[in-house]
Amino acid sequence: MLGALPACKSLPSLSREKEAEVVFALGPRDGFTSPLSGALKPACPALEFAGEKFALTGAHKKTLAVVVADWSKDKPRYLIAGYSQPGLPDDFARSLSERRAQAVRQYLIESGVEAANMQTVGYGFDSSPTSSVVVIYRQ
Repeated sequence: MLGALPACKSLPSLSREKEAEVVFALGPRDGFTSPLSGALKPACPALEFAGEKFALTGAHKKTLAVVVADWSKDKPRYLIAGYSQPGLPDDFARSLSERRAQAVRQYLIESGVEAANMQTVGYGFDSSPTSSVVVIYRQ
């Protein structure tokens, strides 16, 4: 077993290689259109969140009632996009914005919207229309 370890020295060192840049693909996916295309319109007013919170409030649920009623009539697809405020570490900002979008999605599922009709994305503070919001785009 110990004889195999020296062979690892021939592998390239990751620390000497240039770090890869992260590229986010924001194009169409499984029938959903990217909000960056500009063709999508919000299904309801943006849901604002305070600080680093991601739990839904009564006001959020009242706003989401419009989305539930709209879905029950036409069965549209929704793209639920979460955003967070600038100044947070990139990974945390994206994670927080995704948790916000997932909280909205879960509430909509519990309210009768089919899960297959929704997609979530967390942008962090990249491409943010404002900060600390979730925007539901109607496809």
